[in-house]
Amino acid sequence: MTVPIPVLRFHSISDARAGDALTVTRRQFERHVATIAACGRRAVTISELAAGLRGLRPLPELCVAITFDRGYLDTVAALELLRAHDLSATLFVAPGAVGHGDAIEAVQVRELAGWDRVELGAHTGSRPRLDALRTTVAGDEIRRCKHALEQLAGTRVDSFAYPHGAFDQRIRGLVIDAGFSSAAAVKNALSHPRDDPFAIARWTVRGATTTDDVAAVLNGTGAPRARSGERVRTRALRVVRRAGGSLVRAA
Repeated sequence: MTVPIPVLRFHSISDARAGDALTVTRRQFERHVATIAACGRRAVTISELAAGLRGLRPLPELCVAITFDRGYLDTVAALELLRAHDLSATLFVAPGAVGHGDAIEAVQVRELAGWDRVELGAHTGSRPRLDALRTTVAGDEIRRCKHALEQLAGTRVDSFAYPHGAFDQRIRGLVIDAGFSSAAAVKNALSHPRDDPFAIARWTVRGATTTDDVAAVLNGTGAPRARSGERVRTRALRVVRRAGGSLVRAA
């Protein structure tokens, strides 16, 4: 049996949007962080985890990864709290959203690029479901978001997160071709030493997620281990999305 590696996926940490399914309140997040800090696992970034999965560097016997998708303004304070507890994290930024609405500002992206224990990764510009796009369009989206984020951050960006967790082998190949060295999926499962470094399993922390839920995942019992290959349901949903895209183009 492989050792489980919990990879937590957060979105917004805010009291203003409490009630949104993917938003965690600040008090909830503080409790989650305290649980993570006390669990005995060492926090690694997605790039560090991917390098370990490839055998390029040793991984701690017990490790955890903490990730944030999109890049909200409130993510900055969340990262500060994690650093105060000596916990590393990866923030996947959608560069097309930067500076708009409740998204992170460009100056903050550059500041975060200089923080220790924080890795910046790309999350595409407009966060489309990549597996529903034509190959040329998807490839363009992936390459452009890497370039845009590197320009914003002033540093190299090596990690990628599939928006909505939507990808297939074609999209995986485009991410590799764009020059990324790792990619995070969703799967709502536990990663492990045999996981794919270009489809790292993550478990989503939601507004309704309790501290006990997080503790169970950190113990390796609160979620299944990621398996190789796709579920039938995933393939079926992709067919539906592609069909919808074809109908829109035909119209």
